[in-house]
Amino acid sequence: MANGYWDKALGSRIGRRRVLATTGAGALGAAFLAACGGSDSGGSSSSSGPAKEEPAGLLAKKVDQTKEAKVGGVLKMNNPADPPHFDPQLLTLPAAAATSFIFNKLMQVKPGVLQISDGAMQGDLADSWEFSPDKLTLTMKLKDAGLPPSQLGGRKLDAQDVVFSWNRWAGTGTNRIDLVNAANPSAPVLSLTATDAKTIQIKLKEPVASILAGFSSQLQGQFFIIPKEADGGFDVRRSPMGAGTYFLKEYVPSSRIVYERNPNSYDKAAYPQTIETPIITENAQNIAQLVAGNIYTHYTQLGADSVLQLKKDAPGIGLYSTDIANVGTTVMFGQKNGGNSPFKDARVRQAWSMAVDRDLYLETFGNTKKFKDEGIKVETGYNTATSPSDYKGWYIDPMSKDFGENGKYYKYDLAEAKKLMAAAGLASGTTIHSNQIGTTDYGPLYARQIEVLEGMAGELGFKFDKKIWGYTTDWVPSIRDSRGFFEGIAYRLTPIPAEPGDALYATYNKSGSFYYGFDDQGRGVNNATGPFNGDATCEDLTAKIRGEFDEKKRVGYGVDLVKYLGKQQYFHRAVASASGLNVAWPAVRNFSVFNGLSWGYLWKNYWIDDQQAPLKK
Repeated sequence: MANGYWDKALGSRIGRRRVLATTGAGALGAAFLAACGGSDSGGSSSSSGPAKEEPAGLLAKKVDQTKEAKVGGVLKMNNPADPPHFDPQLLTLPAAAATSFIFNKLMQVKPGVLQISDGAMQGDLADSWEFSPDKLTLTMKLKDAGLPPSQLGGRKLDAQDVVFSWNRWAGTGTNRIDLVNAANPSAPVLSLTATDAKTIQIKLKEPVASILAGFSSQLQGQFFIIPKEADGGFDVRRSPMGAGTYFLKEYVPSSRIVYERNPNSYDKAAYPQTIETPIITENAQNIAQLVAGNIYTHYTQLGADSVLQLKKDAPGIGLYSTDIANVGTTVMFGQKNGGNSPFKDARVRQAWSMAVDRDLYLETFGNTKKFKDEGIKVETGYNTATSPSDYKGWYIDPMSKDFGENGKYYKYDLAEAKKLMAAAGLASGTTIHSNQIGTTDYGPLYARQIEVLEGMAGELGFKFDKKIWGYTTDWVPSIRDSRGFFEGIAYRLTPIPAEPGDALYATYNKSGSFYYGFDDQGRGVNNATGPFNGDATCEDLTAKIRGEFDEKKRVGYGVDLVKYLGKQQYFHRAVASASGLNVAWPAVRNFSVFNGLSWGYLWKNYWIDDQQAPLKK
């Protein structure tokens, strides 16, 4: 942002706020107004600029205390919503934490210790693996991983469980088209079979550089291992059974979920004996429970507008800086053919992007200016098709010279955005459907984030016909899984694969599980099952990323694709990214030390010290 940006844009800062209030952000009230003041300093998408030294005693030091770790105790943290079910092969974010440690995958990402993971792979259920010389056959040996004694007699998983799980996922799994060739001719896996009780063999259509990462995905809807008795023996949706690190001990709807350590898990480096997660849907209640010491930490980064006040209210709680992470909700543009979607025109998508003031958004939801004023260093970046939190080399700052001319579409420029709208025949704006859920399944800030985005887009002339959907019965089939077959705009959290090449393929290849029907000719989609047209450049580069084993070349293809997508603006992966703050009472050791894994795999590395607050008063 240029100096004096509010004055130049609308005459005063309060003028800017009033415009937002009258175009959809007014419901945020005083909390929003206090958070959304503009910055008078020059903006930078890669950093918030130099900050004062962090005040002594304000931030807790991150310390790897694994050597002193003790098994036992109860870890108490919140859960934001009731899970609709516990089936790990069907995507649902409210069940994300639960399924990530109740069930195994074949592989997992090796965590970073006091740094972001570099994406190296390690086995989960797989103990060892090797490729054939032509890289078309992958053979895996399995670990000894048993269910808890109360489930199926505590028996060990074997290769037939893996085969059963593969066949089940191949038939009904939410994101099966990423790997299963029978569901998608472009997918790489032709078959998965057992050669003996502890060995599986995977046949590939073609060599795929990221295939191990494909078997490591932390996302619900992906390939998790379920005991074969699920075929009529138990209902995995209601009574999940797996050989993961923890098992479901108790679930009381709208009240709590309790997990217990699985003594038959192969993973002995799991420390809490019990994990209790009361279901708390309101941020204010989360804060109250943290201050009272009834929960010890928060499952994700806390709302930025409350974390500093929490530290004042509970001085004994530890305040930790977080790694840079996505801030905001993903924006999907409807591509329904026969509808009146303006988003088939690239100029309208570009205009939308240029109307989004990313620095203001980060101040509102990342509290970046206030953190900096408190002397806390903050790292920020504008999200493109990749994110600053991705593995090294994949992200390129759109405000840098290296990104090229398409970086201009990420810069807030309302005047140029209006010119693009006029060129598209929409000088007077347009009214569109705003599709969103009316629940907390996407977290407590979801509705506020949408209001701010639509307040900004309102300055461009967009008006919104709000459509509120029920999550499971309506939203999932009609919007989330429709592959773009809807009108208007839609907002969701998008848990795309952690491996950046796989993420680009899943999102921008027409065969990917997160592809939303766009194409380079503006033809749209006729239904939710295809065939889809795709974008020729995206198809070419995502295919090269998938098949290239030279990592430097592979990253190079990814960077080329990201630059191209800067112009196309098909899909907005959140808005920007920022480091932030989270809290944990001193009783939670190893907090904020391990990075790059799903919630469940992170939680197991915490250990409980009963000689620290709030356990020891």
